[in-house]
Order: sequence, then C-alpha cells, then structure tokens
Amino acid sequence: MFWFYMDKPYGDRENIPVIVNIPRGMSFQELSDELVHRGLVHNADYLLWRYKISVRLGIAGNYQAGRYSLKPGLKPSEIIQAITSPSNEQRFYIKLLIPPGLTSSQIAQIVEEADIALSEDVKDAIVLLASEYPILQTENGLQGYLFPDTYKIEPLLDTPSQNSKQAAEAVIRIMADRFFRVLDEIYPSWNKLTRMQLHEKIILASIVEREYRAVEEAPIIAAVFNNRLKEGMLLQSCATVVYTIEETSEGEPFKGEYLRFNRRIFEQYLEIDSPYNTYMYSNLPPGPISLAGRTALEAAFYPASVDYLYFVVKDPAKGTHVFSRDYFDHLTARSSYLNQFVVKE
Repeated sequence: MFWFYMDKPYGDRENIPVIVNIPRGMSFQELSDELVHRGLVHNADYLLWRYKISVRLGIAGNYQAGRYSLKPGLKPSEIIQAITSPSNEQRFYIKLLIPPGLTSSQIAQIVEEADIALSEDVKDAIVLLASEYPILQTENGLQGYLFPDTYKIEPLLDTPSQNSKQAAEAVIRIMADRFFRVLDEIYPSWNKLTRMQLHEKIILASIVEREYRAVEEAPIIAAVFNNRLKEGMLLQSCATVVYTIEETSEGEPFKGEYLRFNRRIFEQYLEIDSPYNTYMYSNLPPGPISLAGRTALEAAFYPASVDYLYFVVKDPAKGTHVFSRDYFDHLTARSSYLNQFVVKE
C-alpha cells in the first residue's frame, strides 16, 4: 500500500515542462534533490528508494545522462521510467534546420547559434571526417556531402567549449550518414562510380541547387550545364560567382561591396580570378558550392533529355526560365526580360 500510496503525481500538469540536465557522474541522490528543487517530486528519499528497488527487481534500468523535458504532475514511477527508458521519449532535443543551398561556413554558424557546438569545431569536423567516407578527398572535406534536413540533436550537457569538438563531429556524422542513405534511394549504384565521377555529380547538383527555383526546371538546368560541358563552353553560372565572393580568398576584396549593394552581381565580379568562378574557368569548379537537396541530386543524376545551352529568367516571382539552344534566341529572351524594367513614357 505504501508503494502505491507514495507514487502519486506531484505538481500541476498545466504548467510548462521543466528541462532537467543529468550530467555524467551525477548520483541519484543528487538527482532526487534536484527534482524536488525543480518542483517535480515531493519526496527525494522515496524517489531514491523506489529507483533502487525498481533496478533490483529489473523494472527499471540505470538512469542515463542527458537533458530531459519533464512535465509537472508526473508520478515518481513515470519520472524513473522517463530517465531510464531506452526509448528516451522525454529527452530534450534541439531542432536543427539545415536548408538546401548552404555552405560549410553557413552550416557551422547555424550549429553554433543552436548552442550545439562552436562554429570553428564544426568547420574542422567537416574537413577531418571526410576520410571516413568514400569520397574524393579535397580541402573542403564533406562540403556537398551533407544532407539538408531537419535534425533532432541532443544539446551539450556542459558548455560548448568543453564538449564542442565531440558534438560537432556527432552532428556532421549524422548529416553525412543521412546524405548517403538518400543517395542510395536516388541512385543505388552510386558506389560503382569512381570517386571523381561521384564528385562531379555532386558538384553539378550543388550548382543546380543554387540555380533552380521551379522544381520541374531542375533537370533541365542540369541538362544545360551538361550540354555546355560537352560543347566545351564555360558554365557561366552566377551561383559560382556568388560562392567565389562569399567563400573564397580571391573574392574577399569584393565581399563588402557585394553585401552593400544587396548582393547584386556586377560585371567586374565575373572577372574574379578563382577556380570557382565559372565565368573565368572552364569545366566544373573544384568542389561542391552548397548542400544539394533531393530535387537537385535527382536532377544531377537524371538530367532532362534536351539540347538547350542557355537559360534566362522569365518570371522572377515564379522563378521560371526561358531555355534556348540558339544563342540569338537566348539574346531575344534576355532582351524580353530586361524590357520589363524599362520605364516607358
């Protein structure tokens, strides 16, 4: 009777959940006192006694370090179940949103802002962990080989400076593992490609990601770039110019002006001497310029069967383009687009 009598809910269920940290090495007595202090448990000694008996009887396992979201109004037995259950349903996670089109530095900034790991440690992890995956080893590591998605990440129990490297590596492994699972779904025989062939596909996908807006146009844009490569033409992708300005040492002197004028691309930017600038250098850039989502990856592996060599914006609001094979048709389409902005008296 005492066992059941003492196992009563404590606190008001209408109150918001309480976030409780259980660091490694914390004794259950210390944890019980903390739960009393946080208004989740009435009697610390009873909770400790119940936990020990539950473990002895095999009803509960050992409590696990972590961060938990516990609602007031739980029974002591429910709290014990929450912190010992293998499913960890009440663990507290940070929702980490990584959208398509980001670079390594942008990913690192998002992870740091979420208090998961320090930005520099994330950038280091992206480079250092590349050796664990079957990809071409480059100075940019896993940039382009991380999948954009919404992730549930358990936050650090200590300050970021103490466990940041470990947390950064855990996040990057999660994103890289997700990338290769998605790649298995899109193109199951990707591992039969050489590492250079795979690298080229991912570079193309990263450019398509930054160029397309209408989903149905992604395979066509991929085909245009493929066709230009076959013809020995420069890719002339504005997305690579933006990457050059924002992410390379060659583009650094232009970055202030670029941001000051609301990220407009001026003629002089097309002449920045960087291997990532596809207005200056032929073929694909040395590495991916962004994270490609599923649409861009599918477009790179399954481009449309078209012979277009050019595209220009048709409707900025919808993000649609006019595609052309003939250069003069392209110029006509370009003039038509620019004429929309001519003020007529």
